[in-house]
Amino acid sequence: MLLQPFAQNITVRPAIAGDVSWAAPLIFSAGPALFSYIFASPFDEAQAIFAQAFAYPQHALSYEHAQVVEILDEPVGVIIGYPGALKRQADEKVHQVMARILPIRKLPKILVNLADLTRIKQDVAVQDYYILGLSIAPDYRNRGLGTYLLAQAERQAQLHHCEAIALDVTYTNTAARSLFERLEYRVTCSKTTHRFEQLTRSGGLHRMVKIL
Repeated sequence: MLLQPFAQNITVRPAIAGDVSWAAPLIFSAGPALFSYIFASPFDEAQAIFAQAFAYPQHALSYEHAQVVEILDEPVGVIIGYPGALKRQADEKVHQVMARILPIRKLPKILVNLADLTRIKQDVAVQDYYILGLSIAPDYRNRGLGTYLLAQAERQAQLHHCEAIALDVTYTNTAARSLFERLEYRVTCSKTTHRFEQLTRSGGLHRMVKIL
């Protein structure tokens, strides 16, 4: 439940490309080691790469799939999610965007890391909805806003006639896992690899699912 005085002053809107300056760093802060692993880059460089990707339309990391929560018109949180059928198309277009952003010298290591990641991450069914990321500004955490955004995602999933909502959380992110479990998400699979564990120091990934 949202704490007062937020309940009367909260709004949710679609993200726009102009949100990149604050939304991209906020999402990145939720899993810097994971983004660094995906982009095969140090944290600062990986954050810059993600910001560029976020500003591009029509792919899995785009602002077009994000919702922003505001309090008195001040953005304080963001969530990225989409139905499973759209996720498959959006994932394919990520490669096109990355080819424009990333230097060629990074591609071999990125491909190795992505191949490793496919051994860990579970597919998302066409009939399910997937949450890629969720983050709330530090000053507004523990006030019910994460729960509020998850409820918004659940409504979007229902509008798309999805049967379940899924997300991934690292082994070390116990606070997020506790939140999801309180909201009736359950771990359906847990996987890791030596490479993933060594490069991210986050253990592995839990796939968590909530039946709608």
